[in-house]
Amino acid sequence: MTVAGWTLDPFWLPLLAAAALLYARAWRAAAGRHPAWRLACFAAGLVIVAAATVTPLESLGNRVLWVNFTGFLALTMAAPPLLLLGAPLTLAFRAAGPAGRRRLRRAVRSRLVKALTFPVFTWLLFAVVTYLWQFTRLTDLAATNWLLRDLQLATLLVTGLLFWLPALAIDPVGWRLPYPLRVLYVFVEMTHKALFGGMFLSMNTAMHAGFAERAPAWAPEPIADQRIAIMILWLAGNLLFVAALASIIVGWIRYEARNQRRIDRRLALQREAERRRRAALEQVFHRPL
Repeated sequence: MTVAGWTLDPFWLPLLAAAALLYARAWRAAAGRHPAWRLACFAAGLVIVAAATVTPLESLGNRVLWVNFTGFLALTMAAPPLLLLGAPLTLAFRAAGPAGRRRLRRAVRSRLVKALTFPVFTWLLFAVVTYLWQFTRLTDLAATNWLLRDLQLATLLVTGLLFWLPALAIDPVGWRLPYPLRVLYVFVEMTHKALFGGMFLSMNTAMHAGFAERAPAWAPEPIADQRIAIMILWLAGNLLFVAALASIIVGWIRYEARNQRRIDRRLALQREAERRRRAALEQVFHRPL
């Protein structure tokens, strides 16, 4: 049901409320062991999900293609990284008791979770699902069927979460890519999306003609609407990819710096131990070595 452009969705409203409540309760239970900035990231991610699913952005996205693709971008590229930066699984481990942690550990180590979070699978899933909901007739069908529309939004969000999980590697999951592979993982998808965006931007025919029949008077012509939509995905998507790559590279540099400091400390301890050994031997034999 839609009221003044807002979608009173029986799926998304309870889901968003439950996610916010559970995270807030776990954060309080963690008693200061989970940083406040992670709470802010998770809250920002939920706000973006809400904007794409229950605000006028969602209802208008069924009539104007560039608005539809803006919501698409929010659910696959903006909200998932923020939700994952909130480290909800890490928070669950911190807030749970011993029995709860054992159950979580079994779930994370299960074959199903390992299969769903395998980086090759998550990359291919992201590529296929985003293509299907962008450039096939499913886009038009979802715009006129609320059940299919909810399925579209849900699969985009879940696919986005699965894609960004190995790239950001914040929560403890079975697969943890080294930094060079994380950079490659994101860069290849960025290149893939850029090539597809350039190809579809050059088209002279509208892919989703059904939107023109429902478009408001102020909406651009179908081909202009399509080009604006693809430009939003292309430019904003690439900016988000570049930001993610920059974040991963900064994390890589910091990791290498920490690792070098550990090596330096280990070598310093070894040198100190050798110095003491030599000093002890000199005292025993009364001569320098």
